[in-house]
Amino acid sequence: CELYSCMCGNNMSVPLLADAVTISGTERETAAVIFLHGLGDTGHSWADALSSIRLPYVKYICPHAPRIPVTLNMKMVMPSWFDLMGLSPDAPEDENGIKKAAENIKAVIDHEVKNGIPANRIILAGFSQGGALSLYTALT
Repeated sequence: CELYSCMCGNNMSVPLLADAVTISGTERETAAVIFLHGLGDTGHSWADALSSIRLPYVKYICPHAPRIPVTLNMKMVMPSWFDLMGLSPDAPEDENGIKKAAENIKAVIDHEVKNGIPANRIILAGFSQGGALSLYTALT
């Protein structure tokens, strides 16, 4: 039996779930963790880490960021939740990209709520760029 699986097109109405890595609970799922990876990474590496600490009643969802050109990295195409222009505090920000990414994450949350996970039992977390997007999404 596989520890985790890719959604692989099971839910095209929520684009981030189309190929997200999901670790199902071993008991009835009453909570969910949505974990967003950092720049250049994918949900696969975090699914491996989360599987080692998983709880039986929790569903873990590790979506993959779209592959886009990242200005900070000489416009190299890589997994990124939004474009990064620079690292200094006064660097311009991809406000539209950040807002769009947050809406996509909210669609994942809404999907889980519609499927029976109470909103107060959903944790949104992340690492690096994914952590920043998690915080932004939670605050908006």
